[in-house]
Amino acid sequence: MTEELSRRAALRRATAAASLGLATGLLTRASPALALSPQDDLAPLKALLTAERNAIKTYDAAVSVLDAATPADPLFPFQGIVKAIALHFRQQHIEHAERLARYITRLAGIDDVGEGAAQVPADFVPGIKNVIDLATNAEKAAAISYTDAQKSLVLADNAELAATIGAVESQHFVVLNLAASGFVTPPASTVNQPADALTAVAARFVPRSFAVTVDGAPGLDDETDLPFYDVTR
Repeated sequence: MTEELSRRAALRRATAAASLGLATGLLTRASPALALSPQDDLAPLKALLTAERNAIKTYDAAVSVLDAATPADPLFPFQGIVKAIALHFRQQHIEHAERLARYITRLAGIDDVGEGAAQVPADFVPGIKNVIDLATNAEKAAAISYTDAQKSLVLADNAELAATIGAVESQHFVVLNLAASGFVTPPASTVNQPADALTAVAARFVPRSFAVTVDGAPGLDDETDLPFYDVTR
């Protein structure tokens, strides 16, 4: 190879290397961050608040179906415990909604999402098993919604709230899904018992409305009432 050709080859290699370095720099250089504002959290928080109020109304409708159940229903002996758990979960949704509304107000937002509406299919067939299935579907959707919402929340406090509520919705789903699939049944002591007599039993299913203590509301980290089990005995 002549000296001239060698110089040209070297130049081409140098030019290619420089171009590659420039391209790499362009590809790895961070793009300008989008201007995010805490106000951007209002829309997802309001969407979650709407979902919570819909859940409350859905449980209202579910309790009405349970109240109307007759001995002809195959699960009638479990009517009381199913209703007690439904009321327990409903109360937790009320606490979720209250917390979300408070966080919206802190952002100078307005609670204007309304009271919610029951999410019951038009062709829903009344029955205790269908109530369990309906609630299972609703809690699964809620768990997914909270997980998705965390991706778009700007403030850490809001993301924490979504996480700690979403974890509880997942707990609701697991409990209901086990019952819906027939994998577990309530204790024999609950059979043919009214819901009012089973409030304390129902409270043991998902014992806290929040996974961790947040904004004054105790979570599973409340060691006073929910200590870790002693496994050293």
